[in-house]
Amino acid sequence: MELRPHHILCIGKFTGHGYDERFTRHMTDIVARLRKEPDTVITLTDGQDELCRYCPNNSSGVCASQEKVDRLDSVVRKLCRLPDEEITWAELCRLSRTYIYGADALPIVCSECEWFPLCRATETNY
Repeated sequence: MELRPHHILCIGKFTGHGYDERFTRHMTDIVARLRKEPDTVITLTDGQDELCRYCPNNSSGVCASQEKVDRLDSVVRKLCRLPDEEITWAELCRLSRTYIYGADALPIVCSECEWFPLCRATETNY
């Protein structure tokens, strides 16, 4: 499965809210799959990923907020010390728990995101 680096955090804070019904249903399915199959191999990408597929901000594979998501991805890559090769979902969870949630770095990464107030008030679900 392909994921943008910052989507690791979105999945970890997902509570069933989303941009619209179609996106939320797809996100719910992805979160359930990863919980059930933590050894799922993830390929980190800086482009459109599995979650972007049904995002209303996706226009022909380009995000309407491209600069913002690129910054988010860059910070998550750096803070979590993410490798360029494939990695399991379980290992991504461990890295984000250690370097983002455990280091109280969520505000550093996500403060400019529209979902940040909800995420800040939500327990991490992995």
